[in-house]
Amino acid sequence: MRKYFKVVITILRLVKTDLNIISHIVLDDKIFYTEHPPRKITEQLGGPAAYSSMVIPLLQAKTQCITSVGRDFPEGYQLYLDSIRNYGLKIEISEKTTRFLHEIHHDRRTLFLLAQAQSLDNSLFLLEGGRACLLSPVFEEISRFSVEWSKDNHDWVGVDVQGFVRKKDENGKIYSHFNQSFFSYLIQKNDFVKYSLNEAMSYTKQKSQREILDKLPKNNVQIVTLGNNGIIYSDNGQFFRLVAPTEEVKDPTGAGDVFITAFLIKYLETEEVDFSLAFGMALAAEKVQYKEIQVLPKKNYTSIAEKILESKKEIR
Repeated sequence: MRKYFKVVITILRLVKTDLNIISHIVLDDKIFYTEHPPRKITEQLGGPAAYSSMVIPLLQAKTQCITSVGRDFPEGYQLYLDSIRNYGLKIEISEKTTRFLHEIHHDRRTLFLLAQAQSLDNSLFLLEGGRACLLSPVFEEISRFSVEWSKDNHDWVGVDVQGFVRKKDENGKIYSHFNQSFFSYLIQKNDFVKYSLNEAMSYTKQKSQREILDKLPKNNVQIVTLGNNGIIYSDNGQFFRLVAPTEEVKDPTGAGDVFITAFLIKYLETEEVDFSLAFGMALAAEKVQYKEIQVLPKKNYTSIAEKILESKKEIR
């Protein structure tokens, strides 16, 4: 009988989606003040749903993704959309595509919302449950309804908080705002929660790494990205730091999306938090060397992750 159940579980795992992603594809206009003279590009494909496609084919994960684009979506990207439909991309049509302006400086990035696609809450029927789900909104396309659906239909849920805490002023400039009751529910009830350093500092009202992690929930894995400096994270109430490999940064946009996607996929394979985080960092370090979305090259990312793991230090 035990052997029978093992066979059934194996078959279900083969059928079950590894990772579902709920997020908008976006169009990004960017001004790089890091270059002289400043360089501007327009209508660059972006958003977690797009950046995740840089690693999903590489890692051979079975995925689904729901997103929405508008009738204004450039025809030049249709071929790319068709190619990533092979990885479970499901698209709802809105009047407009979500669009941002990024002003990229050496020490900061300022973000403006130019247009917004429809909510994804009503599109969940397009997905079946799976082993893991990544909730990674860019701006208000996911509500508590989708959060609860994800918890009910997946073994593991990862959250990137960015789109849950974004508001805009009268000029469309994005700033952070925390709905305390909802945000507390969000970060306590899900398995893996990712923040940027600014988001974590804004929420905890703390500056030191240890104090930031100490103010976050202890019952799950809390991850704070430090850009080129790596990550800090809490696991089972202990606090750690991993140092990122030194790489040339051509465009940091999307590195966090690559990181969290690769982390979740590797965690499903290993159920090892430390190594999976290092693995996500290895692919994120590769992503920042590219300005365009493309499948990352095949490399020994396992070896790179093992090297990153050697930098692990407990934060006391």
